[in-house]
Amino acid sequence: MKAFSLLASLLVALASMAATAQLPNPFYRVQLPDEDFVWPWGNPRSTEERQRPDFSVQGGEQGFYCTAEGAFRPASRMSDFENLRAFEMELTGSLYFVQNVTNLFNFYYRERELDWAVLDCVKPANDESDEEVQERLDRAVERAERARERRRAQEED
Repeated sequence: MKAFSLLASLLVALASMAATAQLPNPFYRVQLPDEDFVWPWGNPRSTEERQRPDFSVQGGEQGFYCTAEGAFRPASRMSDFENLRAFEMELTGSLYFVQNVTNLFNFYYRERELDWAVLDCVKPANDESDEEVQERLDRAVERAERARERRRAQEED
């Protein structure tokens, strides 16, 4: 009986650890490249040779603007409209776009559902200099101070 209770408590501890392992960790941050990148899955054919993509979704993460497109295999269950639509909605609603796209593409590629896919991420060039950014911030602070003074004047009346 003692061995059974020890085994039961061990199973409960393992189950609770597995459940907490599924929770997102807010302190975990993926390090993305510093410059533009393109990650392919499947047969890396040229753009001209590729078939029309089944899906194309856009999103962003850590300053990158990304486009993910690809095609599922003809016999894939993901070719169904409902599954494909749910797949696209899952990706477009994500705050961690690059991480989720990478995880899903890896999963479907291992499951032999994905024929090809490409994640193309571009970091937009910031044309503003540090001085222009500082000027814009100074103007915003001045506007906020004027608005605060107006509110105080209205409250006094």
